[in-house]
Amino acid sequence: MEAIETQSFYGDTLAVWRSKIFQELQHGILLSVKEPHKMPQRIMGPTQFWAEFHKQAEALAVARQHDNSNDVLGTFVYQNENGHRIFVVAHPEVYWWYYSQKSPECRCSYEVIPDGAPVKLYFDLEFLIDQNPNHNGHRMTKTITEIFCAYLTKLWGCPCNESNVLSLDSTTREKFSRHLIFCIKEVAFKNNIQAGKFVKSVCKDITNYVDSGFKGSDVLDFFDRKNLKELFIKTSENRKLFIDTSVYSRNRHFRIYKSTKWGKQSHLVLSPHSKYISAEECKDKDLGIFLDSLISYFPTKTNLILLELDEKNVTDIEMYIKRSSQLTPPQESTVKSKYPCVDKFISNIVKPGRIRLSTYFESTKKISYEIIGNRYCDNIGRPHKSNNIYLIVDLHKKLWYQKCHDEDCTGFMSKPKKLPEEIAFQLEDESDEILSSIDNFDLPFTNE
Repeated sequence: MEAIETQSFYGDTLAVWRSKIFQELQHGILLSVKEPHKMPQRIMGPTQFWAEFHKQAEALAVARQHDNSNDVLGTFVYQNENGHRIFVVAHPEVYWWYYSQKSPECRCSYEVIPDGAPVKLYFDLEFLIDQNPNHNGHRMTKTITEIFCAYLTKLWGCPCNESNVLSLDSTTREKFSRHLIFCIKEVAFKNNIQAGKFVKSVCKDITNYVDSGFKGSDVLDFFDRKNLKELFIKTSENRKLFIDTSVYSRNRHFRIYKSTKWGKQSHLVLSPHSKYISAEECKDKDLGIFLDSLISYFPTKTNLILLELDEKNVTDIEMYIKRSSQLTPPQESTVKSKYPCVDKFISNIVKPGRIRLSTYFESTKKISYEIIGNRYCDNIGRPHKSNNIYLIVDLHKKLWYQKCHDEDCTGFMSKPKKLPEEIAFQLEDESDEILSSIDNFDLPFTNE
């Protein structure tokens, strides 16, 4: 009996069916064949919250609504098999769990950097290799890293080096491409607009320094002028620095670790030249890199120091303190309050530490003093290892007491102490009807 060929028996239907199955497997959407493993729940693990949206505004609103000190949610966007973008609100660990199970060619995903959110300093460095054949991308990246570390130290006294900088690479034969994320513990920029302002300011310094041909910069004088000139690349239009300064726009989409652009095979992976050392140990190395690479993800914002530049490029810093929307916003946040006698008293108490920031609350007639250099906490009877303290002065009751930002000390308030009589006497002149009518309550600072 003559054997019948498969093609003759089934006709063209088999070929079409095989092609369809192959395509679906390639795109990782045939759930009946490859069902993603469900993330196991842990008692102390992240929330399993997951929500998808077609509109970015809806996703960001839900992320803000559900975000709290225990579950810091992120907003991500991915492209499906049709190229359409879907927005996801989830805890970063949960998002990574499902994202990492996708086939490599389907990992087309981005972090949405929310407008106004604190961010790490980040860079997108790239140039076309054919147009810049003599440029050494690794050397250029190293120069950029060292320059910005030097500026951070100069402007804010924030020491950092290559071990604080996570370097991700997606270089191809056509284009050199790196992402740099500065992971400095408890330090961030107030938002990505401020981060962009800082980057553009330094870029302007570099351009003026190289173009002028003169020395005189207390940062750039330490760098080889040849290496500084190499930072400028040729494009189809002009000559410019190889830093992409367009990535600091509001609600920016920034490609995440191991992701590729749609239709391309240029995955963002750990650079072989990266000298980054994570401050937090993670059993899953890839998960650790992913979490560290996120621009707007901070597991806790309690002690986060926010950097910014004002309109005249003058540096400033403040602490991130998330308050309930019912609280009256502070009237003034400066190093010195409008009560110099109180400032001097607090300064003497916290020595060798000092006042980093004072915030005056008009509705309660209280001053909050953020302290650095002295972390002694009455609750534990010793200094905290990493969390700072703050002192509250109640101008109405003429009392002062200590609180701190450590999660273990949530709700703690030291035993109130009276202000010295000479200070209380000076404050009597400030009393008025409004001051005397203030209710007897303490401002509920939150540790979020």
